[in-house]
Amino acid sequence: MDNLIILGNGFDIDLGLKTTFKAFRESFEFRSIADIPLIKKIRDNQWNDIEGKLREELIEYSKNPNDEWAESINHAWLMITRHWGIYLPQLTDLDKIEVTKNSCAYNLLIADQEQDSTWYTFNYTNPWYLCQLPEGTKPVFIHNETVPLDWAKHHGLCYFIPMSLIFGVDSKMPSCITKNKQLSHIIKVNNPNFNTKNKENLQKDLKTAQNVVFFGQSFGITDSDYFKPYLNSVINGETDNKNMFIVTYNNSSLNGIINNMSEYGINFVDIKTSKVNINIVFTERGITSYEFQMMIKELYKNSCN
Repeated sequence: MDNLIILGNGFDIDLGLKTTFKAFRESFEFRSIADIPLIKKIRDNQWNDIEGKLREELIEYSKNPNDEWAESINHAWLMITRHWGIYLPQLTDLDKIEVTKNSCAYNLLIADQEQDSTWYTFNYTNPWYLCQLPEGTKPVFIHNETVPLDWAKHHGLCYFIPMSLIFGVDSKMPSCITKNKQLSHIIKVNNPNFNTKNKENLQKDLKTAQNVVFFGQSFGITDSDYFKPYLNSVINGETDNKNMFIVTYNNSSLNGIINNMSEYGINFVDIKTSKVNINIVFTERGITSYEFQMMIKELYKNSCN
């Protein structure tokens, strides 16, 4: 495999979609959730990393576990998942979407048309559909796909609420959580809708691809189950990778990535000194930047087009 492209929420944001947890927190859908203790904490403190705060709440719970608290956390998780599932399709109304066509995200989609790249996405939206581009190989949705609003309208499902979306935390949880019937499903890999085969294929493809592109990935601890094994393999020289491209907004967001990796024991310096060429692309600099142009050139240098 030549090119493996992995999308995070920064990709959708670069396209112009309002898929940040901040936008969700400020939306009517989130405001309509009752004042469950965890929801109230998120509101009062204006927390934007909702999965991260859910994780922190679980860690606090593990210090003094009790049934009432577990039930409250599970209720909050159910409400967030449900209302997130209502909120996302509203962003897929083609009559209202204004895709940023001079974005790095859009131009990567254009450059990749009729190529043989493999795509995985941690997002819930289909960018080819939203950009109204021909879709070649369907991307693998790690956390499942939301139903586009136009499709739902066409099939008479205007009030359809997708409940298969994966929202939650990583598996590095204390046993009082992993073995708790009210809480264990909040761990993403334990969610009944989670496709274990997709995770296994991703980890295999990460190790064998020549070029790996992480576009808009924060590498947060709640997704460390996917990335920590791979990043350790990079450090230990156990992959076939030639290039890794980390596409992020600017130097501040890159520092956020470095800090996130350190939470689960990955030193970014060790990645940079591995045998894999590490390339940083800042979307803030736009599609004419040297870094973005060089990434496109490297990814598609063998193209016949």
